[in-house]
Amino acid sequence: MEGVTFQRWSRRNNDDGLSSLIKRHQNNPNDLVTITELADRFEKERDYARSITYLEALIQADRSDPKVLCRLGKLLRKVGRLDESLAKVEEARDIAPDDLEVQLSLSKTYIALNLFDESEKLVLSMLADFPDQPICYYALGVLRMKQGREADSMEALRKAIRIDPGFARAHSDLGLLLERSGETDEALFHFRRAIRCEPSRPEWHLNLGAVYGEKKMVREALIEFNEALRLDPDNVEAHFNLGMISHDQGAYEDAIREFKIALEAEPDNIKAHYLLGRSYIRRGLYDRARKEMKKILSLDPENSKAYYYLGIAGNKREKEDEAIAALKKSIAIDPEESKPYYYLGIAYDKKGSGEMAREAYRAADRLFQARR
Repeated sequence: MEGVTFQRWSRRNNDDGLSSLIKRHQNNPNDLVTITELADRFEKERDYARSITYLEALIQADRSDPKVLCRLGKLLRKVGRLDESLAKVEEARDIAPDDLEVQLSLSKTYIALNLFDESEKLVLSMLADFPDQPICYYALGVLRMKQGREADSMEALRKAIRIDPGFARAHSDLGLLLERSGETDEALFHFRRAIRCEPSRPEWHLNLGAVYGEKKMVREALIEFNEALRLDPDNVEAHFNLGMISHDQGAYEDAIREFKIALEAEPDNIKAHYLLGRSYIRRGLYDRARKEMKKILSLDPENSKAYYYLGIAGNKREKEDEAIAALKKSIAIDPEESKPYYYLGIAYDKKGSGEMAREAYRAADRLFQARR
C-alpha cells in the first residue's frame, strides 16, 4: 500500500446544526459569540474561505486581539494569500511581540514566502530569548525542514521533544522525516507517541496508518484509518487509504466506494481516478473504467498507464479501434513496457489482423524475456 500522499481533505454531507447557527447570525449579525462559532465551524470543516470571512468580521469589531489576527494570518497562508497573511501576522506581532505562537506563525509565513533569511533571524532570536521553550526548537526544525536540511531539522525536533516529551507536533514531524529517510521503526515510535500525547487528532492516526501500510501491517493500518474516521467522519484521506487497502485485498466494491468519496472532495485527483478505474476493471465495469481513464488523460495527456488500461477496457467492450489507438499511445510513451504490446496483439486478433497481432506478441515476448 502506498503511503499518505494526499492533502488533508474534508467534506460535509449533513447540516449538523449549521442552518440554525447561520440563522442566529442573521438575526443578530453583531453577536461576536456566533461569529466566532461560525469561524470555528468552517475552519474545522476546512472551508477556509468562509472562516476567513467571519474572522475578518471579528477583527473589524476588535483589532487588538493578536490571537484572532494570527489565526486569520494562518488561514490566509493556507489559501495562498501570502502577502495578506504576512500583514495580519505582523500586526499580531506588533501587539504581542513576545507571544511565541505569533512568532512561530510569522516564521511559517516567511517560509511560505521563501524569505528564509528573515525566518532564520526570527527563529534564532526566539531561541536566544527563550532557550528553554520547546516551541523555539520546533520552529527551527520546521525552518530546517523547509530548507531541505533534514538532519538539522531532526536534531532540532529531538531537542524540542527532550524539553517536552509530550510535544505531539514535534513527534509527528520527526516521524515524517524518519519515514522519509527509511527509518520506519523509529517513525512508528514517534507517531505512536504523538497519538499518546493527543489521541483525538486524526492526523496522527493517518500518519501511523500509512507507515503500517508500508510495512504490510494491514490489520494495524485498518485500525488507525478507521480511528481517524471515528474522530473525523468526513476525513477523505482516511477514506482514500482505506480504498487502497481494499483494492490491494481484492475488495473492489469497498475500494470503489472509498475512491468515490475521495473524488467528491478532489475531482481532479489522478491517483484516485486511476485506482477507481482499475477497481472497475476488476469488477468487469469496463465502460466506467474507460470513463475514469479518459478523465485522467484529460488531466495528464502523457499518462501511459491510463492509455494502457483504456486499451484493456476497450478490448473488453469490443472497441478494438479505440483499444489499438490507446495501446499504441501507451507504447509510444513507454516503449519498454511489454504488457501494452500483448494487449495490442489481442486487439489485432479480434480485428482479424493476424500478422500485426503476431508482431505485437513477438515484441511483448522480447521485452518480457529481456527483463527476466
